[in-house]
Formats: sequence, structure tokens, C-alpha cells
Amino acid sequence: MNQATPKISIVIGSFNQCDILKIVLPTYETVQTSFDLFEVIIVDSSSTDGTNEFLKSYKPRFNFTYKIQENMGKAIARNNAVKLAKGEILLITDSDMIPDKTFIQGHIDAHNESNEPCCFQGLAWNLSSLDRPLNLDNAIPQVATFPKHMSRLGWYYFLTGNVSLPKALFEKEGGFNSLFVGYGWEDLELGYRLSQQKIPLYYLKTSVNYHYHVISKDDEIQRNIKKGESAILFLKLHPELKWFLGFNPISLAIFFRLKQSSFIYKFFENQFKKTPISWLHKLSFWFLKEFNYMKGAQKEMS
Repeated sequence: MNQATPKISIVIGSFNQCDILKIVLPTYETVQTSFDLFEVIIVDSSSTDGTNEFLKSYKPRFNFTYKIQENMGKAIARNNAVKLAKGEILLITDSDMIPDKTFIQGHIDAHNESNEPCCFQGLAWNLSSLDRPLNLDNAIPQVATFPKHMSRLGWYYFLTGNVSLPKALFEKEGGFNSLFVGYGWEDLELGYRLSQQKIPLYYLKTSVNYHYHVISKDDEIQRNIKKGESAILFLKLHPELKWFLGFNPISLAIFFRLKQSSFIYKFFENQFKKTPISWLHKLSFWFLKEFNYMKGAQKEMS
């Protein structure tokens, strides 16, 4: 392991993903770069699945640092990982993201060629299965509109599965807001603050990684409750974004009044359970996610 100063720091927060880390971390040994100096930093939030023991025993060929801390949420874990970072460029990803061989080099080339402080959003694929080797059939890019390489993106594409920025810029902006302790929005909130400072975000298709996590539609519906809870914090910080966050008069009027016992809810719930290829199933999936999103938001507002 090279002890010289790394050029780029890969920042990862983790919690109870030991089995996935055992798959993800070794792939960094196969990443191809024109330089040897990168580091991987993991801050784990006191996992209970053996992560601590695994990280303690893991001895990779690349620079590797880990820290175990109290579970205070992903935002604080990532902020503390950045404090350990020695590279001038931060590449923020997740513990369930498998890097392609291009993952690191794409970001370092982009920052070297840039003549302005900026952020780069890499090409992250959401997998449809956990097959090994990776099966890219039906994989979907996280930047769903799939724009051209190096096109400018809106701040709402600041997604921390594959995003980089200068460490000095991250520190100047104060990093992730530590108030976000639940699921969702901490990355977009930082992206929004950076956009307010006129920091551009570009789509970097030369950096690729794969989200080694498949969530069921039922779990996605349930997860939207937590997303709605975090959205209220986002709203309090940036009330000008109420329409973006979905808190428009129509949605509020409809979803805040609906009950799970209502005919409308039961109708969509039943339709969701039917054939998944129908347009009514897709509409019901959207409705149930929106209902739970507003349910979580209403809980935080009450």
C-alpha cells in the first residue's frame, strides 16, 4: 500500500452491509488508472453484522482507511469521512456501488481538464438483478434522461452514488447538512446549495459504476414514508422549493385528506397487485408511492 499523498479520495458511508462490502471493495483492486495514488475511506455507523471485524482484517493493495462511529446518519458519516480524506478531489459513492475499471480515471481526467470549480456526475447503473457476473440486461441509468457526455445537469442530479467535486469546495459549502439523519435528500440538498453558488454539474459518462442493490416495488413504496419525512426538512431549509418537493396545492389537497381505509386507496392498492405490465398497475404504483410520501411529510408537519 502506497503511503504517498493520494490524488483522489473515494468516500463511502456504510451501515450493516458487510456482505456487500466483501464484494465491492475487492473490485477497487481492478480499477484502471494512469496513476497509483487513490484512497478509499469508509466510515461505518456501528454496524451489527460483522462489518467492524471485516474492515479491521481487510488489507487491500490500495490506500484504505476506515472509522467506526456512532450511528448519526449518512450525512454525518460522509462528512467525517471527508475529514479523513487526503486527496484534493472527493469521489462520493455508496457501499453497494461496484466500480467499473473506468470509475476513478474518468473523474480525475475531468477535473484535470476543467478550468473552473465544478462537480461531475458519473454514469451509475441501477441493476435489475444481483447476478454475478453483473447482468446489465434491463439496467437503468440513475440519470434517467440519459443526456450527452459533459452536458450540464440540473442540481437535482447531484446523486452521491457517483459524484465528484474538489474537497475545498465541499468544505467551503459545509458538506452535507447534518440535520438529515433519515433516508433521502441530503445529497440533493447539497447539490442545490452548490447550484446557488453557480457551481456547475456535468454528466461524466466516462466514469461508470453499478448499484448492486435491487429494491422491490413494495419496499420502494414503504421507503417513500422516510423520504417524505426528510422532504419536510428540505422544505424548511429551502421553502422556495415546495413545488419541486411535491407540496403543491393539488397534491396537498388530495393526499392529506385521503385515508388508507378510503375507496380510492383500496382501489389503487388492489390494482397494484394485478398484472404489472398494465398502465393501471403503473399508475397505482405511482399513487401508492405518492400517498406514502405525503404520509411521511404529514407526520413531520403535525
